[in-house]
Amino acid sequence: MKRLFVVVVALLMVFSLGMIAFAQEELKVKGTVTKIDEAAKSVTITPKEGAPVTVVADDASMLSKVKEGEKGEAKYVVKDGKNVAVKIKKLTEGCQ
Repeated sequence: MKRLFVVVVALLMVFSLGMIAFAQEELKVKGTVTKIDEAAKSVTITPKEGAPVTVVADDASMLSKVKEGEKGEAKYVVKDGKNVAVKIKKLTEGCQ
């Protein structure tokens, strides 16, 4: 009975560690919103330093939270080579 318990616990630990490997890292970009493409459901944010980052929103209503020319932030994960938005928000003057 103890062996069965040890085997079950070991299997649970292996599966738990395997799930961590599949977890996707959430990335973030802050900067100026330089482009909103409603047809593609995407927003491009250009940070102070570095290349512009374009993220695609599964939910098009996320795009209405920012406007071109203002400061914004996007949190996203990379899925199938695309930056998929988790959250898009406008930054206030104190948050930049």
